[in-house]
Amino acid sequence: MDEQMKKGHAAYMQMEEACDLLVKSGNWQRVGASDIRLFLDMYTQALLLKMAQANGSVSRDMLRFIAEIPSRDVLSIGKASPEVALNIGFKNRSFAEGTPLLLRCCVAMDDKDGTKSAQQFVDGVSKLLYAAADADGDMTGRELSFITTYAGSLRTFLMSRAAGRHQSGVQEQTQRDEPEGGAQNAPAAAQQEKPEEKEQTLEELMAELDGLIGLDGVKREVRTLTNLIKVRKMRREHDLKVMDMSFHMVFTGNPGTGKTTVARLVAKIYKQLGFLSKGQLIETDRSGLVAGYVGQTAGKVTEVVNSALGGILFIDEAYALVRKGMENDFGREAIDTLVKLMEDHRDDLVVIVAGYTDEMHDFLTSNPGLISRFNKYIDFPDYTDEELMQILEMNAERQGYAVDEEAQQVVRDMLASMTLGDRLDFGNARGMRNTLEKLVQEQANRLAGLEGEITKEMLQQITQADAKAALRAEEEAQQQEAEAADEAGKAAENEAAPQA
Repeated sequence: MDEQMKKGHAAYMQMEEACDLLVKSGNWQRVGASDIRLFLDMYTQALLLKMAQANGSVSRDMLRFIAEIPSRDVLSIGKASPEVALNIGFKNRSFAEGTPLLLRCCVAMDDKDGTKSAQQFVDGVSKLLYAAADADGDMTGRELSFITTYAGSLRTFLMSRAAGRHQSGVQEQTQRDEPEGGAQNAPAAAQQEKPEEKEQTLEELMAELDGLIGLDGVKREVRTLTNLIKVRKMRREHDLKVMDMSFHMVFTGNPGTGKTTVARLVAKIYKQLGFLSKGQLIETDRSGLVAGYVGQTAGKVTEVVNSALGGILFIDEAYALVRKGMENDFGREAIDTLVKLMEDHRDDLVVIVAGYTDEMHDFLTSNPGLISRFNKYIDFPDYTDEELMQILEMNAERQGYAVDEEAQQVVRDMLASMTLGDRLDFGNARGMRNTLEKLVQEQANRLAGLEGEITKEMLQQITQADAKAALRAEEEAQQQEAEAADEAGKAAENEAAPQA
């Protein structure tokens, strides 16, 4: 227990340092003048109690950990019984749902000042959860699953930001349709000069849908919707009645399972069917819909919805709009405004909300009119190992590379050795894109050290040596992270020693 307390204190200090940097930079004051340490303590205790709820019980050692790790026991966990503590956690669970406000502020600061506080904060959260789960000496499978899912969602958020999917954390976040990993990396002038792409036919779009790897159930659902719209159109042409139906959808599943890709295709398909007038996809999340002051949220939601008229509004991590019990939160105002606008523009707007399966329940039940607007639920399953390998080969081919059989086997062995937690943290298709980047980096390291002529074939081929080097680099990075955690624990122990 003492060892886990040391690790917990070290992890908390890591998060605390990121918060102190936020205050010094002035970025926290943009959100509010509230005590950032109090906010951090609320978040820390609510998150640890949420993990306890996922486990189904909380031990006395765990309660002590939750009470003593933050600078203040703001939720009075030290005086609570296990049953009362779980109830307190349920009432304050909004602090631990969605992407944390503190993390969003760190990202905004990093974008502005070139710091690296966001990664520091996420690393601290991950280490804190692992220390807490092992506080009683018995980390359960449910606790491990919670940690990998939650920490994985935070890392996915950071990767998405790095890929250009999000704007600054506390600024407006609305983005028009772009191919993944494409135009966001090109110079602004090049993007402006890019010729308008030829509009695809319905047959071409359906062929592109069918060409996606895996997702057989998702493809069937989209085809059913396509057929339904076709038949509804034919009934109108014959002056027959057409049932009043909602085409707003809920996409559930883990990160990297193709939700945005399919939403983009659906928008274009609906345009070709005449169901939508423009067929654009507008991506946003909580920070793109919720303002920080009274009266601003409704206008912000209206502006985003207006930009999506004629196409699809895709709301990622939609459950983050619901923060029950948090004062001065305008997420509910955003939902209320969205519900009204969905009804006002039902003939030329489709809203797709996306997120983890379990977390979407609170969102859909937060407004009496919301759940009735969504009657189509599509689940995106994790990719199998074979499907992930197909994704790797496809991405490599698109970039002009060929991964030889021996290198592919190294990657297959890596996938096979992953635990459930590793797989959740990996990120499905995004994980394979990251893997390809590592393979390319190691190939470059190998070729740069060769003497003599480098042929075209050599520039294209990724070998077993490249794959092993990439895997070794990943293992070394994980080892360095573990050593850093141990050093942080020793530092905390040395600081506490004089007080003993």
